[in-house]
Amino acid sequence: MDIEKSFSTGTPADKMKEIMINNVLSRSDVQMFFGDTSWEGNTLKFSSGLVSSGQFDIVDNEVKVQVDLSMFGKMAKGQIEGTLEKTFSKLPG
Repeated sequence: MDIEKSFSTGTPADKMKEIMINNVLSRSDVQMFFGDTSWEGNTLKFSSGLVSSGQFDIVDNEVKVQVDLSMFGKMAKGQIEGTLEKTFSKLPG
């Protein structure tokens, strides 16, 4: 894994999934990095030109992020990590 992070949310998993759908996935800066998405329960899987594969695992009070970057994504790793930090620091909890 190129990026592995865990964000404390203080929010139940079902509520955080709703927040992710309504407040995160609709943002253009997030869509640019995470591209195609699909849900499997409380796990959001994604891929794009920058991200070979990745997922958000949503559990009560926490979101775990795992990302494998493409060659191009490795060059933007800092920007991707910054977007993750910015996104999760602004989420209601």
